[in-house]
Amino acid sequence: MQPTIREIYVARRRLSGVARRTPLERSGWLSAVAGCDVYLKLECWQRTRSFKVRGAYNAVASLGAEARAAGLVAASAGNHGQGVALAAAELGAKATIFVPASAPATKQSRIRALGAELRTVDGIYDDAEAAALAYAEEVGACFVHPFANPLVVAGQGTVGLEIVEDLPTLRSVVVPVGGGGLIAGIGTAVKATAGSVRVLGIQSDQTRAMHAAFEAGRPVDVPPGETLADGLAGGVDASSYERARAVTDEIGLVDEAAIAEAIRELYRREGVVAEGAGAVVVAAVLKGTFELEGPAVLVVSGGNIDAARLAGILGD
Repeated sequence: MQPTIREIYVARRRLSGVARRTPLERSGWLSAVAGCDVYLKLECWQRTRSFKVRGAYNAVASLGAEARAAGLVAASAGNHGQGVALAAAELGAKATIFVPASAPATKQSRIRALGAELRTVDGIYDDAEAAALAYAEEVGACFVHPFANPLVVAGQGTVGLEIVEDLPTLRSVVVPVGGGGLIAGIGTAVKATAGSVRVLGIQSDQTRAMHAAFEAGRPVDVPPGETLADGLAGGVDASSYERARAVTDEIGLVDEAAIAEAIRELYRREGVVAEGAGAVVVAAVLKGTFELEGPAVLVVSGGNIDAARLAGILGD
């Protein structure tokens, strides 16, 4: 089910005092590259350094006290896990988070720091999800899906409300795409409140499951490759594909070299630390993936990157 604009406004009220209203800042450098006004929506400065807290908290806060008392379970590449862990801490619930063993160390340590139990699983995100679902069924806990839950999508849509309020003349928005929850939420919000806005999705060519689904007209099995954009890795189910398809005008791909360049240049030119999944939007501008109509907004979705990896990229 596609969340309605009303449900996104309800989510914003629920998130009051929990999620930050993140800055929207014009980038002179990217505006010159794109040939139009380009703004950065800095969700990398959100609590837990990722937009994921919006959807996770909205979903958890919507549960009844009995459901929360049974415990929360999530599968995550790292950022959704932090969001669920924070929601659990705020609302007095126990959370168990399953992540791939390859998830960045900074994401794993922050999940633990928020008080959740962390379990690592060999393999990719899909393996972590399978383990999490089995565990939730075994113990009777509530599984909080990172992108297929309409309440999660509604929470992510609050990013779109803030963008339109801060930039009413918005003409296009570029959004990172993994499972599709962020673009479904933002697309619903901006198209309902700002009229004719182009919603553009971007993935790494190593995390192209949604791109492949758009080409095929249905979800297809595309295992992720090794990527800087670990937050975008994972499969796409029918519901998340349909939600994203309903509000997305175009979806593109960038390669790993472009993502590394985007991380490096964001830091050097703007002082912004972005993880690969957040930097893909900047990579799309640097590589001319889309013909942008301005004003345009790039959603820098997260900033959880291991220090050693960032240092290596900056030193290249």
